[in-house]
Amino acid sequence: MRELYNALPDDRPITTLCVVEDLNKCPANFTAVSRTHDQDIDADLYKDGFFKRVTRYICHSKVAGYLGYVVEEIQVVHDKESCPSGYTPISTTMDTNQKAFKKKLICFKAVPKNVAKQVVTDIIVLSSSKIAPEGFTLAGEMNGLCLCYKRTTATSPGSPPGSSAASLPYQVGPHGEASDRRPSQGSGRLYPGVERPSRPAPAPPVGGGGAAAPLHNPYSSGGAAAADTYEASHSALYQVPFVLNKKYTNTHGAVREPTPSTPYKSAQLVESEYYYSFSLEQDVLPN
Repeated sequence: MRELYNALPDDRPITTLCVVEDLNKCPANFTAVSRTHDQDIDADLYKDGFFKRVTRYICHSKVAGYLGYVVEEIQVVHDKESCPSGYTPISTTMDTNQKAFKKKLICFKAVPKNVAKQVVTDIIVLSSSKIAPEGFTLAGEMNGLCLCYKRTTATSPGSPPGSSAASLPYQVGPHGEASDRRPSQGSGRLYPGVERPSRPAPAPPVGGGGAAAPLHNPYSSGGAAAADTYEASHSALYQVPFVLNKKYTNTHGAVREPTPSTPYKSAQLVESEYYYSFSLEQDVLPN
């Protein structure tokens, strides 16, 4: 089963990138691109020196990096050029803290997942071809090798593949919440905007009038302050007053008229009052 799982394509978004000098020192939760996609040879992105071999391998992770961020795009730029706005340069190796490359620089753009339009899901290196395979985008050339990445449309958490916020029938804010903007007249959209309350919920009554006691929080052991903190962040009924209907109480809080009760019915009484034989339905069924 694990072999089958590993054979399936991993379409999770890449969350961060790094460069290492030694493949054996690839960080935990990272995957090194060690072989080229087209010829299955060493995917070293560094040009060897005169006296010793220097190696550089690009690695990617789908769990590390800043929480909630995903890689949206990758570019290879000349080291004399400034890194594009919003991009992060990979200037040093992760394992040895040496300069990553000469004359070239790999930069990637990481954005919050809930605002990403497209996400990078795979990275490959080409040794002979200069054209990115179908479904991949060419990021640039590194010492005769081509760095390519695969992008797919971003999906919100819990949504099926291929869905996006743009396909929702109502407005969605930048952090996934419903938009506060009112719809234009006659827009015809379903749930075009969620109106937020103009004032906070009323405070619970101080006392009298049949007011119920405050909600008890069994998970809090830090006193009233901790209970208020828990209920304010977890309870949908926080600050909702609980009082008895006024028609059942007088001005002094005493019960004015009896509360209506539901008459008890035995199983035999219920059976006799509501029994139905379904004989008509059975007669019309085909034999």
